[in-house]
Amino acid sequence: MTAPHSPLAAAPSPATLPADKAGWRAAADGVLRNRTPQQRKAHAATLARHVVALAQARGCQRVAVYAPIGAEPDTRDVANALLVAGIGLAYPRLLPDGSALQMVPCAGPSALQPRPRSRLLEPPGPPCDPGQIDLIVVPTVALSPEGVRLGRGGGHYDRYLPLVRADVPRVAAVAAGCVWPWQPQEDHDARVGLAITEAGLFSCG
Repeated sequence: MTAPHSPLAAAPSPATLPADKAGWRAAADGVLRNRTPQQRKAHAATLARHVVALAQARGCQRVAVYAPIGAEPDTRDVANALLVAGIGLAYPRLLPDGSALQMVPCAGPSALQPRPRSRLLEPPGPPCDPGQIDLIVVPTVALSPEGVRLGRGGGHYDRYLPLVRADVPRVAAVAAGCVWPWQPQEDHDARVGLAITEAGLFSCG
């Protein structure tokens, strides 16, 4: 397994610093939309290579990934590589009222189904216990060099990640151009220990 680089370095901040989380999200969306197809493809391949190596090194039985929204880093290569390696998958699903996140074992990206009146793709079937997740790849809009994650604003991963075992690697899938010392950070904002950008695997903090 390739050892993670350390530390995760910040990218240049936006020319006009956003005043709040919504502003940082908008800036990050701009970075993601401006990435070339080649950059997106390279990031997907880098994600697949490092996540599979981490999972194999740790003897993981089930890895949680996500279905990307818009220009978020793509995880289809990750999912397919994990399946080829004989490692099970789980994908997130929101409760019907949208109040909380579950992880559901899934056969792969082709098994995902559209959530009604939403851009989300979700897995069918019963959820698994958070204790059955051995590694989790977290969608990340922006990430501080210390590993404080900025998500889409629903707080679902902020509430789910504390339920996962303490020894489970939490890996942010984030564009290198969205590693910023964003503010304001709050106590409930989830932290991750590892990040995978286009440039490779990095440790945070």
